[in-house]
Amino acid sequence: MQDEGYFGTNSITWEIGKEAILLVGGARAVMMQLAHPLVAMGVSAHSDYMRDPFGRTERTFMLGQMLTFGSTSVAHRAARTINQLHHHVYGELATTAGAYRQGTHYTAHDPKLLLWVHATLVDTILRIYPLFVRPLSPEEQEQYYQESKHMARLLGLTAEHMPSTVQDLQQYVHDMVYSNQLAATPQARAIIQKVLFPPLPAYLRPFLYLNLYITCALLPEPLLTIYDLDWGPKRQRLFELASAGVRTLLPHIPEKWRILPVTARMMREHGTNGLRWHQRHFGYASHVGV
Repeated sequence: MQDEGYFGTNSITWEIGKEAILLVGGARAVMMQLAHPLVAMGVSAHSDYMRDPFGRTERTFMLGQMLTFGSTSVAHRAARTINQLHHHVYGELATTAGAYRQGTHYTAHDPKLLLWVHATLVDTILRIYPLFVRPLSPEEQEQYYQESKHMARLLGLTAEHMPSTVQDLQQYVHDMVYSNQLAATPQARAIIQKVLFPPLPAYLRPFLYLNLYITCALLPEPLLTIYDLDWGPKRQRLFELASAGVRTLLPHIPEKWRILPVTARMMREHGTNGLRWHQRHFGYASHVGV
């Protein structure tokens, strides 16, 4: 039997995660994560987002693909790579921001920071998929969240650190968004500028503004305020009409055109391709079993 990893063909994780359109929520998830001053400080001080935004995005995406669609051994290797990178991410907050004072210590292994990153990813996916693909029942949302806990545990979260149900998770995200814990630090703003406007040829820049438009439509209102983004009810209504059109059209597009080639290949090979990618980009030193 082939090793389908922690999820497999019968999981809702594969059903949802295979849709390429989920990528339109990438900037939303990143902006929510970076609104946490300690997350933004860690990324700014220890990541190469500023120097190599495309490479950083590709590596993050591929490690996520390996965790989701790889075999058990490939998922373990991807998690080990992420955890090893996190060993070096620690320091102190440069300036007071949100609820955190200057000098507050941070580490990428902090369960509270790991939870915020995981929660924003799940929250974004459960926002994007019903918006552009099809509605999800409460049971399907619950199943997706419970399956996501396998990935979270590989990255250092335990059951006691995670909300019990998807409703608890959504309440946690809501409470964080409407709390004083989030702020747009200089570090967050600098990284987000690179995320939203990476160096691209002039003829591709209209797509960057389209991405900004979609991201604004998807962000919770307090995040729009934090980042000083201009938005309003009229633009939101236009977006909702456009997304309804996509949701009507998308089911009629052949599935093979809705799935990225790398995702389709990993689903077929159950992780073999992901292992080859890992070896090319991270070498063999981190291949010790988890």
